[in-house]
Amino acid sequence: MAKRDHTGRTVAIVGGVALDRSHATRGKGWGFRGPGDARAAGGNVRPTRCVVWIRPEGFTVDGVVADLPTVVARCRAVGEAEVHATGDAITGVVWNTLKSLRAAGVTIYTAANLEHTVRSEPRS
Repeated sequence: MAKRDHTGRTVAIVGGVALDRSHATRGKGWGFRGPGDARAAGGNVRPTRCVVWIRPEGFTVDGVVADLPTVVARCRAVGEAEVHATGDAITGVVWNTLKSLRAAGVTIYTAANLEHTVRSEPRS
């Protein structure tokens, strides 16, 4: 009778146990998050910046439909905003949004397609 070779199963079991032990003893999870993603007290992750999209039909902030006062309030709470606009967004609305965010003390990061809008923004 031929002897069975269980090498593959043994390696899989030993490897799985080693992976589980290193995961448990290291205490850093699987390592998919960076050091800036630490959870705050209460279990919530504070976003590093809000993401604003300006469209002809309105605004979204972090993927949620909002009006301008809500956009400004949420971005003020975070302190930084990443602003994007679709090609058919109204330029005056983009200017007004940037002006409102600046007045609220929000640091603004614009998408590459808004570089010309930021440079040509009218000063008041």
